[in-house]
Amino acid sequence: MVSSTISSTSFLATPLTSDRAAPYPWIINEAFDFFFVFGGSVWILMALNYLFLGWTVPASASVGEPFSRLLMVFILIGQHITADAHNAATYMRIYGSQEDRKRFHFYGKWLALSCIPIFFIGINVSAVASAFVYIYLITVFWHYAAQTFGISLIYCYKQGYLLKSHEREIFRWFVLSMSGVIIVRLLTYREFAPRNFFGVEIPFWGPLPEQIFYGVTAAFIALSVAFAIVIGKKLIFEKKMIPYPAILSISTIALLGFSTGVANTMVWFYVPVFFHGSQYLAVCLSYYIKERNLPEHMAASQIGPLVLSPMGLKYLGTVVLVGAFLYVVIPHVCQSIGYDYALVAGVVLATVNYHHFITDAAIWRLRDPRCRQILLA
Repeated sequence: MVSSTISSTSFLATPLTSDRAAPYPWIINEAFDFFFVFGGSVWILMALNYLFLGWTVPASASVGEPFSRLLMVFILIGQHITADAHNAATYMRIYGSQEDRKRFHFYGKWLALSCIPIFFIGINVSAVASAFVYIYLITVFWHYAAQTFGISLIYCYKQGYLLKSHEREIFRWFVLSMSGVIIVRLLTYREFAPRNFFGVEIPFWGPLPEQIFYGVTAAFIALSVAFAIVIGKKLIFEKKMIPYPAILSISTIALLGFSTGVANTMVWFYVPVFFHGSQYLAVCLSYYIKERNLPEHMAASQIGPLVLSPMGLKYLGTVVLVGAFLYVVIPHVCQSIGYDYALVAGVVLATVNYHHFITDAAIWRLRDPRCRQILLA
């Protein structure tokens, strides 16, 4: 999500507000961030799931199990409010103002237009639809991990944990190498690759030689050690511990990547809604509010109450409705004229995220002074 090319002190040189000596340490506030930005809800829901249902995905539990029904309702509501809506938040960023529409013209016009033939080819050629969904499934962990790294880095800078250039690059490549292990594993071992995604048959483009997987795994282990050394040196010599939001964020994405079997299915059940989608939406909403109110009208620490202000509710209502149109209305309309609902839903998912993944890499750049100021305020 966030490109992290930024010096350790540049954001402190041009603060958005003059009444603070340091940035506000949270995206919204500490409680909200714990539950919906850096992974608290996932760990709590996993614990409750195990306590009441055991190692069972709620969708597979007994129909008469009240807690299972409660979790399913919770997930369904959250799916529309965060997971579906977080894609729409990208559109709010690139179409939000005349300046942004001009600045992101390629992504808002030409890249968006390229989605139209992709969608129509996908819903009419099932093999192509399967390939599109497969590409999404291969790349989605990388997208989740990259966003987690970006948000972890934001917390580091917001909370005064300044990283030198080489320390930041070790951190970055540690997370990217984790993605490499998961992606290469999907392409090397059939048992780790999905066979069916909500009714869409998934191909397998493999296997890759196992030596590639071993090499990527060795790189990940080496970078994990290097990152641990960075953390240890800063703790010993600078008396600074990496902020716990960064630790919990990285732990959550590692749980998603390296858990196996039913446990991994359970984690995937909760992470898109209560980690990835909610954290993206929180950052976008925070950016939207701060962009319109700093520095003249408020300090960043006042952002919490504005989430439920008319401005915040209008933003949330808009992205939820756009998300529902994409993921609910379009598949139902296509189904009414004879298309397979699951196939259309899969193609919508792949097409929307094709635009989302590419656009995110352009709109969230910490090297951009204005974006950096607002994100780190």
